[in-house]
Amino acid sequence: MHHIVMRNMKFYGYHGCLDFEKENGQWFIITVDIACPFLPGSVTDELNGTINYADAFERIKKIATEYKFNLIEKLASEIGRCILKNYSLASEVTVTVHKPNAPVDGEFECMETSINLKRHNAIISFGSNMGDREEIIRNALSILNDRDDVSIKRISSLYETEPVGYENQADFLNGVAVIETILEPLDFLHVLQKIELELHRVRTIKNGPRTIDLDVLEFDEIKSYCEELILPHPRMHERAFVLVPMKELGLYDSDIPGGKEVRFYKEFGML
Repeated sequence: MHHIVMRNMKFYGYHGCLDFEKENGQWFIITVDIACPFLPGSVTDELNGTINYADAFERIKKIATEYKFNLIEKLASEIGRCILKNYSLASEVTVTVHKPNAPVDGEFECMETSINLKRHNAIISFGSNMGDREEIIRNALSILNDRDDVSIKRISSLYETEPVGYENQADFLNGVAVIETILEPLDFLHVLQKIELELHRVRTIKNGPRTIDLDVLEFDEIKSYCEELILPHPRMHERAFVLVPMKELGLYDSDIPGGKEVRFYKEFGML
């Protein structure tokens, strides 16, 4: 692992909860540690094989000096997200913000926050059984991939399946996609739910018809049991319409359970 460390950069910014902090400003000291699994420049000695720290410095300076945040935690988060968005060689970044003149009555060297952000890998399933199913799926994945904090790496073919649970509805088109994102699990889930709403997903009948269904199946190797998001998806191993496209992408190597027939529909040529 290579590290590029930009230590103790000093910027005059206007961050703080109090009005006078946003009006008068103060000095902030920022350290950014960028971790990269491999830097080609370490072999080629070429600038395009590393992260240009002069360019990174200007991006950090812009955030620190031109924006106003209530919290230094938010400042650190925005800097970290900027690094991961703009430098594909970076897999992880740690940002530390020092606030030497924090408005606290007492003796101290500084108030400080530190945040670590990294790239995550997720697997999602998608399905539709209303309207132009393929076009709706294509639109949903395009909206997702157009975000600067999400990148679709692979998409399975499309498969057609009879409905499960509530059967008085049209057949579904289903598939899975492999995602890279700098979002945390719940933030990523909320992005998917927002896309569902944008494409007029309505939840009236359990397991009923839907324009688009986007589910998080796995997120890194995280195991989560919170009410809003259980990881891995608790029913994915019961659903052939999920496991068949996962097997196509080499993401599942066990036997596929019986149940509704999963029919190959067509290759999906989005990427």
